Amino acid sequence: MYNQLTIIVPFYNNETHLKQCLESLINQSNQQFELILVNDGAQDLSENYLFEKLENYSKQPKYIKLDKNHGHAYARNKGIAHVETPYFMFVDADDIISPYTIEVYLKHLKQQDAVISKIHDFSLNIPNSYLDEDLTVHYKKINKYPDALLKQDSISNIIFKTSIVQNHCIKLNENLNIYADWSFILEYNNYAETFIHIEGVPFYFCGEIYDPFTTEKLRAQPFESIFPDYIDAFKDAIQRVNKLNNKKSLKKFILQHMVDKLHIWFEPNNQNNAAHYQFASKMLAGIIPMIKPALKSESPLFNLELRFIQFGFTQLAIKLNYKRYRLRFYKAILLNKPNKHYAKYVLFNKNSDVSQQTVVFESFGGSSYNDSPKYIYEYMKSHYPNFHYYWVFRDTKNIDIPEGVKPIQKQSAAYYDIYKKAHVWVSNARLPLFIKKKSNQLYIQVWHGTPLKFLANDMTVVRMPNTTTATYKKYFYESTRRWDYLVSPNAYSTTIFQSAFWMARNQILEIGYPRNDLLINHQHDQELHRKIKDKLEIPSDKKVILYAPTWRDDEYSTENKYISNLKLDINQLRNRLGDTYIVLFRMHYLISNELDLSQYTNFAIDVSKYNDISELYLISDCLITDYSSVMFDFGILKRPQIFYAYDMEKYSTDLRGFYFDYLNDLPGPIYTNTEDLIAGLENIKQIEQHYQPKINQFYNRFCVIENGKASQHLGDLIANRIQNTDNKI
Repeated sequence: MYNQLTIIVPFYNNETHLKQCLESLINQSNQQFELILVNDGAQDLSENYLFEKLENYSKQPKYIKLDKNHGHAYARNKGIAHVETPYFMFVDADDIISPYTIEVYLKHLKQQDAVISKIHDFSLNIPNSYLDEDLTVHYKKINKYPDALLKQDSISNIIFKTSIVQNHCIKLNENLNIYADWSFILEYNNYAETFIHIEGVPFYFCGEIYDPFTTEKLRAQPFESIFPDYIDAFKDAIQRVNKLNNKKSLKKFILQHMVDKLHIWFEPNNQNNAAHYQFASKMLAGIIPMIKPALKSESPLFNLELRFIQFGFTQLAIKLNYKRYRLRFYKAILLNKPNKHYAKYVLFNKNSDVSQQTVVFESFGGSSYNDSPKYIYEYMKSHYPNFHYYWVFRDTKNIDIPEGVKPIQKQSAAYYDIYKKAHVWVSNARLPLFIKKKSNQLYIQVWHGTPLKFLANDMTVVRMPNTTTATYKKYFYESTRRWDYLVSPNAYSTTIFQSAFWMARNQILEIGYPRNDLLINHQHDQELHRKIKDKLEIPSDKKVILYAPTWRDDEYSTENKYISNLKLDINQLRNRLGDTYIVLFRMHYLISNELDLSQYTNFAIDVSKYNDISELYLISDCLITDYSSVMFDFGILKRPQIFYAYDMEKYSTDLRGFYFDYLNDLPGPIYTNTEDLIAGLENIKQIEQHYQPKINQFYNRFCVIENGKASQHLGDLIANRIQNTDNKI
């Protein structure tokens, strides 16, 4: 059958995305299209992936390989030159389309001059089908909606009529790099008469950015690359518009687009505005008179800021931009808005506010009083009682806080005040980015585990609620820029932390975890063990199994909170082991839902909210875990461990991936179902004997530097910093 449409896919160093893009084309329900692939001088494995993916494809795509990287405008023009069908469209190599896209587009095309639909942000939930009743198709005239194609903000996902392009020799301006699309759309707009706007169903999705620091995605490039090209594209567009029909509305759109971009690029909250203004001031000075009509509705302060730039007073513009930033917070205070405490923190946070002898502690985002911060605090409280210590908690009213601890309610006025004045911050998880560390403050990140799963920069994709891979990595990177020192429990972790957290080796303190001091110093303390068991009402004649699984990146509720889907048959466990064991269930601190173990009295206890997991290690005869870092701390005791990895294949490939050989390096057996797990527990003595060599190897690799003095080491270092302000740790 005669094909009406050609899809053009230019690519350059897109190996991580090209496969998915091609899959989305191969999986189209309607295959009545030609395919042109333009290799714009790719230097990675894109070509290999392309040939591999198309090996069994029923179509024979047209493949154009350019001698070098010419830029996307040139590559697109090359693709257009080879079109032989009545219509064509572009799909970016890092984007994907829903499987019904071409079917719907061709169904409603009907000799119109263009088809447009919304370009959606990246999503994991791309639908495989659609309902006709959800679809809205508008047949419109260009002269009534002259800016409709421009509003797409991209040449991709627009179907163009080939005859219009060929008859009027329309091309992208190859002197432009990032913002060349306008040059084509404006020319096309002058000759097109009709178009279709399809709504209600998603068709086109932007691809995911995996590495925000090295991405080839054009509009994710740094300001210094984007801005000059946008200025050139803007000037080019104005020149074209002045020659076109519907000049007034098109020009209004382009001028407003520039103003909107300036709001984004020079938003007062941006940290780099001073540098950006210094870089862009000369280019901006020539543009500001051109956009004057669009500035009439803007605020007087924004107008004044641009006038300063226009007349060469860049420093005044920078100062005014900063004043606009601060003005927002003064308003929040005067109007008694919910963010008034934060506003005061932003406005009145000076180096001179720092109190030399004040230390603030926070554990797991303020969830509890525990982990390494607890042990550092208790050592310092005992040995340096004259310092001022504070603890941050999410909820100071419903948490067990030991006597003498000075609690601070998160997000309160006192919360911002303590981070403003504390000389030393100690935390085992990331602090919010809105907490700004000053140059005379010290931030010690003790972290919360030896890594098994890929972390941060080492993760290819991130599947967590309320974030994307790029956003997660950017925020994580910015968080680590505040860390002065990072505590490592072993050489293995030290190597990983340098890569995963972008840390320099001299910032990593390889001294062991303070929380593990308890395990070293009290593993044979029977009196302490008895007290812990009594607190949990565990009979002295029962052995203890601790079940402590990790969380799953992709298991979260509709409220975007992580949940636990327990994959363990507790009835079966109790029937076989109830006479001998008590099982303690310890869910990860990120898990929001509570376990209901009420029907398993005298056998199963939920200890997820028990403050100190190290105490649970001490009383446990055996640990069951999966991919959690608890295995490394428990390894200090050289007691048996069993690994219940019911989703091992999915976890190791689809979610995170591991830093070491999970199948061969563990100090215990792996089970994937409850029956085998119970059989292992019934033969735990034999398992312990069989795995003793691996238990020792595991200890020597991950636990050997733990000496019971990490709290002292860090406490003394912090005290030295406090007492000797000129000394570095």
